[in-house]
Amino acid sequence: MITCTLGGKKYSVDFVSGRALREIEPAMKMYTRISAISEAAVKGETIENPDNLTIPDALDVMIRWFCLLFGNQFTPDDVLDNYPVDRLMHDIVIALFAVQAQTTDVLSTFPTTAAED
Repeated sequence: MITCTLGGKKYSVDFVSGRALREIEPAMKMYTRISAISEAAVKGETIENPDNLTIPDALDVMIRWFCLLFGNQFTPDDVLDNYPVDRLMHDIVIALFAVQAQTTDVLSTFPTTAAED
């Protein structure tokens, strides 16, 4: 079972549906674009044609997929208003990779907690 707590309300799914894998492409493409731009920026490279990528566009695509992962039991606005910002992208990426690799048994509770130092 995978759970997500938003605004004090707990949502759960017993398993990750095939639809989450089928619909993963837009979110994975967005993650790939964000990663490439971030990597170029860290290296001090000029970012060539970032296709007018905006933070709202990136978040919208990835959050819509995260909602689908939980069977659309909550809305993107629920996520934006109730998910801790320091875990948001990290957690979506964890879920993306687990679904893509079909290793969803590693998923359990969202938001995740940061590792202790």
